[in-house]
Amino acid sequence: MMQGLTYIDYLFLDCISTGRPIKEATLFYNLIGKRTVSTMLQCRQYDLEAYFTVMPGMKPTVLKKGLDRLVSDGLIFGKDGEGFLLTEAGSEKKAVFFSDHARFFRQNQMEYSLVQGVLRRRLLFLIQILSEMLHKNKRYYPIEREAKEQIWMKRLLAEHSGDKAAFAKSCGEEWRVYLSRLSERDAGLFALQFEGYEHLRKTTGQMAALFSLEEAEVRILLHQNWLGLYQVLEKEPEKFPVLSSVMLMTVNETGLASASAETTLRYFMNGHGMNEIISMRGLKQSTIQDHFAEIALIYREFPTQEFLDKEKMLYLQQLLEHKARVDYREIQHVFPGINFFESRLIQIRSEVAAKYG
Repeated sequence: MMQGLTYIDYLFLDCISTGRPIKEATLFYNLIGKRTVSTMLQCRQYDLEAYFTVMPGMKPTVLKKGLDRLVSDGLIFGKDGEGFLLTEAGSEKKAVFFSDHARFFRQNQMEYSLVQGVLRRRLLFLIQILSEMLHKNKRYYPIEREAKEQIWMKRLLAEHSGDKAAFAKSCGEEWRVYLSRLSERDAGLFALQFEGYEHLRKTTGQMAALFSLEEAEVRILLHQNWLGLYQVLEKEPEKFPVLSSVMLMTVNETGLASASAETTLRYFMNGHGMNEIISMRGLKQSTIQDHFAEIALIYREFPTQEFLDKEKMLYLQQLLEHKARVDYREIQHVFPGINFFESRLIQIRSEVAAKYG
């Protein structure tokens, strides 16, 4: 590692490209996960979904000092107040460093940013419960102390009312299958999070010492492999029925967007139009429109045709077919009288399509 640079400095470096300058404020809001439509759209536009909200408690001075070090070492440069670009030296250094160090790369980070904390806790808690259950041990300290989470887990177990031993073994087999898809090192690290009968989980500091890694790298490796699990459960639920049921129940309860946006979505799914929802919720039109914009950013399926007329839908369809990304200036050139919400919706859906088709 270059003297004076920390692991986090290299993560900052990984967020900067050679093609499109990024402003310090834009990068900061992305890293801390500022949940505004503007920040989330920029996150998509800069291909930084993997870094969204990965440093939630970071102070602005930490980023500023890190960027100053990168500039001083000639790894990035500022472009006339427009933001930072990666230099050739920076590109080379980044490639060398991340050839044998972990980085954030899972694009579903933004999608699962609000739900992954509780989902991780529930999956780990289930491991403990089933392990102790298999060994008929009722005298243990649950790793999940919140009463509401204990009640939630009882409800999950009640839904699987058959042979509990068979259920526990099925869960264990699903974990074995997932861990078998990881490298030996990553699987070993991941399993150290598990707690069960006569087995205590390890802290990330203990894991780092055992594997001779920086603790920051351990945290990144674990984080990426949790996101990898969610992706697998989404794509192959039939192969992981137990783990998928935990994820499905959790996502169905909370949604992937903010709580207020999810409330607006429920009204909409129950047949209420934009104006009705504004009246029923007692919120401004711009607030409800932001809710729909957030939903359009997070979910791959969205009823865009309910908000755009035929001409604008045709324009969007052409963008989608070519996976073309478009900014507001291009949209206003085609539709001079378009309103802000419609323009933003076209931008959002073109970005989502460019990523996922």
